[in-house]
Amino acid sequence: MVSYQKMTYYYIMIVRNFVVFEGLDGTGTTTQLKELEKRFRNVNRPVHFTAEPTDRETGKIVRKVLSGSVAVEPETLARLFAADRGEHMYGTDGILSHLESGKAVFTDRYVFSSLAYQSLSCDPLLVKTLNEPFPLPELLFFFDIDPELAMTRVHTRGAGKEIFETTEFQQRVRDKYREILDHYGTTEPGMTIVRINAAESIETITENIWSLVENLPKL
Repeated sequence: MVSYQKMTYYYIMIVRNFVVFEGLDGTGTTTQLKELEKRFRNVNRPVHFTAEPTDRETGKIVRKVLSGSVAVEPETLARLFAADRGEHMYGTDGILSHLESGKAVFTDRYVFSSLAYQSLSCDPLLVKTLNEPFPLPELLFFFDIDPELAMTRVHTRGAGKEIFETTEFQQRVRDKYREILDHYGTTEPGMTIVRINAAESIETITENIWSLVENLPKL
């Protein structure tokens, strides 16, 4: 088994059995991860499900900013996301520890969210510099949907609205995501990128994803 030491923080690498779900707010990434968790539980395979921002103290601060209850500069939020991601990846009970134990790890959001969201509100070079050192997943699912439909879902789910949840901003995020994925598709062939039509039914999407991940983790 490969041992992922903290030294890997300083080098780009593709991490086996690491899967990331990305998309606009309201695209259904969280719903799909819950569906997958049920399926993996039924087949008793070693997997771990997680999300960003995390439930760690670093993530709690990020969530307060996203909710609008704490105001910080855009550059500060970019740094807070990166700090939370560092703990998420390398901290106690973090992503790498689960990978080292032989599990597949699925996370709802990762580096690509910062590149798509924070690059629109502060210096893209800062966001790139903060996130460049993090390892990349073996498999990236991008949930694509019309921003108006995504925001309709957000407004009907009953949760509090976050600072980025406007149709206009989400359209810009969608464009940025596509730009980012085109870049990684060219420069990182070792990372498989799967585009999901998030307007399809929950059942259809689940089946599509399950067909690609049901045999994880790979030895």
